[in-house]
Amino acid sequence: MLLKRGAEAELRRIEWHGREAVAKVRVAKGYRHEKLDDELRRQRIRTEARLLHEARRLGVSVPILYDADLAGHRLVMEFIDGPTVKEVLQKRLADPKAVSHAVGHLAGTLHAGGLVHGDLTTSNMLWRDGRIHLIDMSMGERTHAIESQGVDLRLLKEAWTSAHYDVLDMFHEVLAAYRAAHPRAEESIAKMHEIEGRGRYT
Repeated sequence: MLLKRGAEAELRRIEWHGREAVAKVRVAKGYRHEKLDDELRRQRIRTEARLLHEARRLGVSVPILYDADLAGHRLVMEFIDGPTVKEVLQKRLADPKAVSHAVGHLAGTLHAGGLVHGDLTTSNMLWRDGRIHLIDMSMGERTHAIESQGVDLRLLKEAWTSAHYDVLDMFHEVLAAYRAAHPRAEESIAKMHEIEGRGRYT
């Protein structure tokens, strides 16, 4: 069953050796040379698989990776049944303060461990059993660069401001939890504010 079709990949719900799973298939790009396209898709599969493994090692909850099929340009992962954090906050399915704290702790843990997500929004977080599960690491990278962490935080704040106007005051809870989880949090937060002031965001 097709769950989502994006510019870069399709997500399908499948059964994998008796388990509910999600298959993420990197789609071919007709405008690219066939050999180059194949290599790029393989590389992105390898990168996302590695980032999922490294995020789990840090203690960040991500889908369990069942299979990485380079030839088929496909990742097979655990299916996590739960609403997005965006939905949880908008529909008040859980305490906003607790959810905000969990978001900040997740972001701080990720950054302290040298990973950035690349698309850190509440749409890429699932809520199950009172816990956040981070999904879609396809735009992520391994880096301790404060600039990259600031961009991640800016994306999160931008998503929060546009989608969660009724709990805007809770973003300070996100940052408080982020500070508690990340020794260099003040640098990353300062970078976020700096990025906000740049021309492309004004």
